[in-house]
This record gives sequence, structure tokens and C-alpha cells, in this order.
Amino acid sequence: ESDEVNFIEMNLQNNVPNGCGLFCYHTIQLLSNAGQNDPATTLREFAENFLTLSVEEQALFNTQTRRQIYEYSLQ
Repeated sequence: ESDEVNFIEMNLQNNVPNGCGLFCYHTIQLLSNAGQNDPATTLREFAENFLTLSVEEQALFNTQTRRQIYEYSLQ
């Protein structure tokens, strides 16, 4: 195993205010579905792809993810 630590430093919250919990929730889902893929690569690709989304798409991510978490909490 490598002792190397990978840092992924990108500002994803410009259009998702107070979204740190949303990003944690979403990335945990990504990692749980990633199988044997490298976690750092999975997270980096998500961040890079997220930054290519339009302002509207980022705002939609904000709204939809908050709804998804809320719906899950009601179950």
C-alpha cells in the first residue's frame, strides 16, 4: 500500500452555497459504487466534471441533492 496522500482542492461551492454536506453525500455514493476504481481518481473526475456544468446545472444539483437527502430522511 502507498502512504501517499492525494489532495483534491477545487472550489465547488460557488453556485452551491453551504453545499459541503451535499458534496459529501454525493461523493460517498460515488465511492460506494466505484468498485475497485481508485478513489482519488473517482473524486477528482467528479470535481472536474462538476466544474464544467453550467451555473443552472450546478444550482439544480444543489436543489435535487437537498430534496434527495430530505426524502431519504422521511423514510
